[in-house]
Amino acid sequence: MRAKCLVGTAAERLEAAYRVLLPSDARTTAVQEAAAVCAARGFSVFLHLPTGAGKSLAFQAPALAAPPGRATLVVSPLLALMHDQVSALRRKGVRAVQVAGELQRARDAPPLAQLLEGQRLVYTTPEFLLQNAEMRRWVRHAAEREAVERVVLDEAHCVLEWGNSFRPAYLELSHWRARVFASLPLTLASASVTDSDIARLAAVFHLQPVSLTELEARGATAVADGSTSSLLVVVQQLNDRANLRLEVQRKPASSAAAARTIASRVRQQPTIVYCLTRREAEDVCLALVRVGCHAGVYHGGLPRKRREFVHKQWMGGQLSIICATSAFGMGIDRADVRFVVHHSLPLSLSSYLQQIGRAGRDGDPAVCLLLFDEGDKTRASAIGTEREGLDDSESFPVSNGSSHVDLEEVAAFCSSDGCRKEVMYAHFGFPFDGAACPRNCNCGPLGDAISSTEEEEDEDVESRRKQRKRGGGGGATPESAAIPKGQIEYFHQRVLSESKRLGLPKREALSRRVVQDILERQPPTEDEMAALRGVGADRASRYFSIFVSY
Repeated sequence: MRAKCLVGTAAERLEAAYRVLLPSDARTTAVQEAAAVCAARGFSVFLHLPTGAGKSLAFQAPALAAPPGRATLVVSPLLALMHDQVSALRRKGVRAVQVAGELQRARDAPPLAQLLEGQRLVYTTPEFLLQNAEMRRWVRHAAEREAVERVVLDEAHCVLEWGNSFRPAYLELSHWRARVFASLPLTLASASVTDSDIARLAAVFHLQPVSLTELEARGATAVADGSTSSLLVVVQQLNDRANLRLEVQRKPASSAAAARTIASRVRQQPTIVYCLTRREAEDVCLALVRVGCHAGVYHGGLPRKRREFVHKQWMGGQLSIICATSAFGMGIDRADVRFVVHHSLPLSLSSYLQQIGRAGRDGDPAVCLLLFDEGDKTRASAIGTEREGLDDSESFPVSNGSSHVDLEEVAAFCSSDGCRKEVMYAHFGFPFDGAACPRNCNCGPLGDAISSTEEEEDEDVESRRKQRKRGGGGGATPESAAIPKGQIEYFHQRVLSESKRLGLPKREALSRRVVQDILERQPPTEDEMAALRGVGADRASRYFSIFVSY
């Protein structure tokens, strides 16, 4: 059923919008209502609310309450994030659409102007908004007809973190707005910014930040002088989520030991493992697969179809662990994430808060585990200041927004002997009531994540694996009786990606059955792999390197 245009006073239209967007047993919060009312009055709004606090409702409700024929333009960083929100809106009968990149290159796609006609919310990326010719024409005509009600920048911290690096379109949004929609109100939404970040974003978009208290003091004069859209009303809230247990532990010396630590903690529970680079995400995933985890990898360097496949598998429960760069968290809306693990140092406390916000959104207990190694500061600093990775391979950074100060703050948080939640909330300018703290974190001196006995056991396993390889690969090993399905799928997807990179048809890849056979037999040389049924010399030369580290 299509949601009808809402009628009545602004307050009545907002109430009607809440009924469309919320389940029957849900209620709006005070901060959601305050933000929605400010938007309905024509003010620009900054939504600084924690992950899971309902930022989307605070801009979607005013979009539905807008006059008929006026769309709200939502600029978002990730296709997955847009897809989830648009799908949810459509299920509620709201006219919403996603237009971006590959989605608009389909042969059967209608003309863009036809697709956007009558839509209440239009989701797009900054690149598509600024660079697609059809989109630019639609924006120009919409501006002439006053057919856009508001522009929303979701995950607004990306303007600061990515605008100077690999997504410069974010900073170009400021010039675009000044040129096309100078008097149009703007909504900026983020879960992880400091007061100084808010001030910087206000300056970028030529807005004057005011608090709700200051706005009330101005009263009717704020509307009478026509300055509503130039005033940025800051609506923020940062509550302690008592169900989250924050843990910081020393990072094990080897990647295999780190994988064993993670596997023993998370078991088969829904988990996100955050990594600094694409290469690290790949390596950590492989290490987890080796110890029997159902793990997958997700980052921007993968083909879109593979990202969608991995996303669907994780959301459906076929994969329990996702190893990802920071972009994955912003595209995911899953309530039952029980573990968020940082395999390496996050680039800032803002990033850390954003990422742990994905844990325990259903209100049940969840663990946020950060594996800390002092040496990671050097690596994170290099990634934070260089666009390229640390080598000539695919180790590209996920963000350019960190600084030496940011990393020192993260290190201080990790090394703190006191309450880490107090350190984190103080960073964002919020008081934290230590007396009310559930004290379920591992605050205090930094502890080890793995015992020396486990380290020795891990080294023994690695030694046995090497001996097995030296002994030849003519037959299946005793340990190969049950290769985990997740392990087979991981290597199968690696083969498919390599085949696609080489421009080969799918038939030139390896089937899952052949992949399983290779994993069971573990051929130590390319010639022995070529001798296996279904492989041959050509396939062995292409794919042997994928299996050589197994």
